Amino acid sequence: MPHLILMRHGNTFEAGETPRRVGAATDLPLTTAGEAQAQALAALIKARFLPLSAIITAPLLRTKRVAEAIANATNAALMIDERLTEITYGAWENKTDAAITALGDAAQLAAWDHDGMWPESANWTPSKATLEHNIASLLDEQHKNLSLPESGHRILVTSNGILRFIHQAVTGKPPADEAKVKTGRYCVLAPRATGWTIEAWNKAP
Repeated sequence: MPHLILMRHGNTFEAGETPRRVGAATDLPLTTAGEAQAQALAALIKARFLPLSAIITAPLLRTKRVAEAIANATNAALMIDERLTEITYGAWENKTDAAITALGDAAQLAAWDHDGMWPESANWTPSKATLEHNIASLLDEQHKNLSLPESGHRILVTSNGILRFIHQAVTGKPPADEAKVKTGRYCVLAPRATGWTIEAWNKAP
């Protein structure tokens, strides 16, 4: 049975560097460690998930680099889909948690991190409704493609915010702690008659 393989890009911060809330407006490349994570994901796909029908990635540097590593290892086609682009975090964009707390947003930050509650005052884009619509349409397309005769596995490369909302779309639960995916990790969705089954989430290659 062909599967939909979801991947989060590799590291964009060096060891010891304080992480920031990096969204679509901050287009960071992978670090050396992130490059190693990209190669590990490519090796996983080559070993376990062939043949591939497509590799689909967000247009950001950090996601495209992972997709390119997989394409180089498998000779599969690579496509860009804007719907996989990370959220732009508005007032929180490219800020540390300490800086966000200094804005007076500590409660909203905790509510998003732990409970998946959208912070209305932070001016994230796209809107929550648009994001949910985009993800629903993307998953519907992938479901139809995987049902085609002779379809191979399909890969989506994206970021943590988008993966959290994909988890919500599949499970119907808020994009809380259990929906998070660490850098360089992957998830596996199996299509069923209607919808999806999660076979793996936040797994190391």
